[in-house]
Amino acid sequence: MNLRVKVAAAACVVVLVPLAASQVMAADPPEHLGEGTLVTGRTVADVGLSGSRVVASDNADHAVYETSNNGTTWTATGGSNDTKPLQLEGSSLLTFDAGTAKVGGLTFPATDEVVLGKGGKLVSHRAPSAATAEVYDVATKAKVADYAPPFAMADSTVWKVTEPGQLVGKDLSANTEKAILVASACTVGAGRVNGRWALLSGCNQLVDVNGPEAPRNLIVAADAQVGNGFTVQTASGNLLVTDLNDQSLGQRLYGPIRTAPASLSTDGSGATKIVYADPQNRPRVISLTWLAADPQQRPDTTAPVLTSASAGDRIRDNTSLSFEWAYTDPTDPNSPASGVATYDLRTQKRPNRTSPYGAWTQPAGWQGLKGTAASTTAPLGTDTCWQVRARDYAGNLSAWSTSYCSEVDGTAPGLITLRIGDRVQLGSAVFSWGYKDDTDVDSYDIVYKVASPGNPLGAWIYPPAWQKTKIRSIAWTPRLGWDECFMVRARDYLGNTTAWSAQLCSVAPQDDRALTSAGTVTRSTSTLAFQGTTSILKANGAYLTKTAEAGARIALVAIHGPGQGRVDIYHANIKIGTVSLAATTTARKVTYLPITPYRSGAIKIISTSTAPATIDGVAFLRQNP
Repeated sequence: MNLRVKVAAAACVVVLVPLAASQVMAADPPEHLGEGTLVTGRTVADVGLSGSRVVASDNADHAVYETSNNGTTWTATGGSNDTKPLQLEGSSLLTFDAGTAKVGGLTFPATDEVVLGKGGKLVSHRAPSAATAEVYDVATKAKVADYAPPFAMADSTVWKVTEPGQLVGKDLSANTEKAILVASACTVGAGRVNGRWALLSGCNQLVDVNGPEAPRNLIVAADAQVGNGFTVQTASGNLLVTDLNDQSLGQRLYGPIRTAPASLSTDGSGATKIVYADPQNRPRVISLTWLAADPQQRPDTTAPVLTSASAGDRIRDNTSLSFEWAYTDPTDPNSPASGVATYDLRTQKRPNRTSPYGAWTQPAGWQGLKGTAASTTAPLGTDTCWQVRARDYAGNLSAWSTSYCSEVDGTAPGLITLRIGDRVQLGSAVFSWGYKDDTDVDSYDIVYKVASPGNPLGAWIYPPAWQKTKIRSIAWTPRLGWDECFMVRARDYLGNTTAWSAQLCSVAPQDDRALTSAGTVTRSTSTLAFQGTTSILKANGAYLTKTAEAGARIALVAIHGPGQGRVDIYHANIKIGTVSLAATTTARKVTYLPITPYRSGAIKIISTSTAPATIDGVAFLRQNP
């Protein structure tokens, strides 16, 4: 579940500029509440606090000690803190000892940047030259993320301005996110998120990461620390505390403190306390009993809002359907988010594209879902539409979403192209085809049948290599006098298969030399001729003939040109037609004679003029076209 919470970047209502005590006190001096409670028994270099646990490094040798009974007993924790101030958050203690940073069994070079997150659950480590910092889970010692600075860690959440105007908190344990609208120039740095408040740099904005408080402006000094509901910073030898829960950002002073250098820390347990070193290097604890209570939550009255949904491809190439969605539970200062709780799902279907959609159905197993995905199966051709709605923990229920539909492809591919070239082939031949589908074409089947000279077409032949093949064309060298026919069909990945295509046939002519001559006939050669030879009928009545030829149409191959004569064509003693070979330019030409009933018998090509007739070949078409 991706939980995203939006907090509007409202107008600033209070401006506070506590950069120096003289500036603040000149306008309206905060009340000075004196010193914190002394923790006896030790002088300190630096201090940390978590609940009743006070940890300090010794002022003389930097050895680290801790007490939980206000100094009555101090116990050495082992090691020292001789390079950087210790950090105590929750139950986790980060020390810098002999060149090594140590926390919960994790170790890093002390010269690197090592920061313990608020609450002590996360720690970040970044080498000086690294572009990103490694974030580790202190309890498991596992690396859980990489982040480019600046960012803040609080409990198991990493906070970062991911784009201008958007502060995003990602809970690395629950893998959820919330997004908060902030001013466009804002960034967030280490230690600047604690509890419900985030103190942002660049825009000096204070935002409530839990809601419902509206943002307001706050400018603090560079050494300011953010506690749970307050900030604390040094101010002319004292500590200046600002109440973040108070709309007017009320302030108090404490001290005096040690200033060379100052050592202070907010309570790592989340309590409203501060520990600091006084001018005599003694630890003191301040209890901020005057802070205002956390702002009261107002009821969540806003239903979740759909942020994304998908049913996958509109037309699917499999029968498995899936639907995924994501909701956010929006918030504003008047309606904080309670979070998305459950989802309901419903579907409606139509069995094919010509049918209407059926009624919506709501399976019991799809009501009150905790997950954000569902799946089912559907028969071929079925179109399934999904709708989802969400309810939050306050019981607010969204309207049903728009429909997200996905159809299982139930339509066979469609033929786009089917080609074989000329019906009478005088060269190489290619049979090619093209199909399209709602998804993708998976394979093709091709069959063919042939007729040798003088014979009818045989039965369809199914070559194994041509069944369920991916090829898109077949090329072959035609055999003289053979008629060859092809058909193809296609199927998609779901098995939707087309009918067989129309058959396309191609025949190679028989050469003139295959015919017997009678009368005045001259056998010759020509670069224009099919197979390079011709037979010239030089007198009226000269002819070429061949017995036992079969077909439903005859095609004559001849040389046309100036001075050429004409011929009559007979098949089985029936005149089929007359062809004139006269033309203005000399060229080879195929002439298709009229279609006739299928018959078998002798072919006779006879000259009917005194002008020469140059015959190149003849083809018999068993199938037309």
